[in-house]
Amino acid sequence: MSDLQLMPQSLEAEEAVLGIIMNDNTTLEECKKYITNSRMFYNETNRRIYQKIAELEKKESEINPITIMASLTENDKKKYDINAYFLTGLLETGMNHQMKDYARIVAEKSLKRKLIKSTMKIQDNAFKDNKEFNALVDDVNKVSSEFQSITTGQEFDLEDLISETEDSIYESVNLVKYGFDSLNKMAGGMTRGEITVIGGRPGHGKTTLVVNLCYNLLQQGLKVMMINREMNNKEMMKKLLVLSHKELYYSNIRMGGRNMDEKTINHLNVAMKNFKQYKDQLFMFDKLFTLNDSNAVISKYKPDIILDDYIQLIRVKSQNEGRRFEIEEIMRSYKETAKRYNCIPILVSQLNRNIEARIDKVPKMSDLSEGGSIEQVAENILFVYYEYKDKYADSELGPEQNQIVAAKVRYGTGGMITMGFNGNKCQFHENMIVRHNKTEVIIPEAFPVEKTGERLFDILND
Repeated sequence: MSDLQLMPQSLEAEEAVLGIIMNDNTTLEECKKYITNSRMFYNETNRRIYQKIAELEKKESEINPITIMASLTENDKKKYDINAYFLTGLLETGMNHQMKDYARIVAEKSLKRKLIKSTMKIQDNAFKDNKEFNALVDDVNKVSSEFQSITTGQEFDLEDLISETEDSIYESVNLVKYGFDSLNKMAGGMTRGEITVIGGRPGHGKTTLVVNLCYNLLQQGLKVMMINREMNNKEMMKKLLVLSHKELYYSNIRMGGRNMDEKTINHLNVAMKNFKQYKDQLFMFDKLFTLNDSNAVISKYKPDIILDDYIQLIRVKSQNEGRRFEIEEIMRSYKETAKRYNCIPILVSQLNRNIEARIDKVPKMSDLSEGGSIEQVAENILFVYYEYKDKYADSELGPEQNQIVAAKVRYGTGGMITMGFNGNKCQFHENMIVRHNKTEVIIPEAFPVEKTGERLFDILND
């Protein structure tokens, strides 16, 4: 096989470009943004057809298989093996809306071939003291810049931006709700292209909150990817099934099938059957160990939401030593992912051990493990604080309430809310039941813990 045959090329993309133009002549303008001349086609036949297309455009003639055949000489037809059957076959090679993608591929392959040839010339001239070497270097720089411009797809249209902004304002297309009214009011929801971080100490319910967010987001019709680094997929699915069915409890199904009663088994079967409705929305992975592994899967599935539990377990190939630099790389990569796919990464983070030495153990920003870069990049930072875990009998809230601290909310007010919590149901909820002298009082919404006593006094005296 010759060197020329090994050159970068995409015959399929070239033929798709020609077919799309013949199907819809208006797509030629989009094509010319990337393919600036016929020499960018690798295949000689395709190159000759594109030359004829350009000639027909100048004459303002219709571009289709018949007009192209009529413009070809007998020598062209013989030399390039072009016939009506081949041209009509091209009409089935691509869809009009795919022009941008195919034209970009053709341009990328062409520029790669240019770079290869130029760098080979540089190698030949590197040991010669002449002006040609400098000219070659300049040429490579120009081609490299052009290549980067095409591959990054950087284009700007003010009218398009205004239109997209209008959609964003009136349809809230970029805003995603948490699924809890009290949290939405405080934190303002999540924005596509931005990162939300959830932090907490072990056993305080941060994974349970992630499970609740996952279920809420699925119910909104969003595509959710869960990357489970600490817990395996089966255990995470158990929690989701328990949350989705009001009669299931984690302690029961955790014991296993042989120890479950018939009633629990029936409830579990119903939950599993119902959860299959999310088969095209939920994707779970528990064997993604490196940042590159995660990026590859995200690129394949392109989810609306990425739930990564948790980031301190991600392995990063970094030349810099120290976990701080690795966390910076993780946050930078996820920020790029958020913008590239217009999605929302929700990243779970452990806290450092400094919090254990404090009397007040409500999490703060400084408690984030290697948190400088996390704090800087994240749109929202939420902490889960389960007071009962610290104080037990001395807890004012008791085992059935948990707190979410909005330490950083770019578009909200921040603060702390108290929510109902049932660990055995894997559930955060807003219909809290507070026991007072054996009387159950249902409070319809979450409210700040410092007002609990005052609110209860009012309710009990009504």
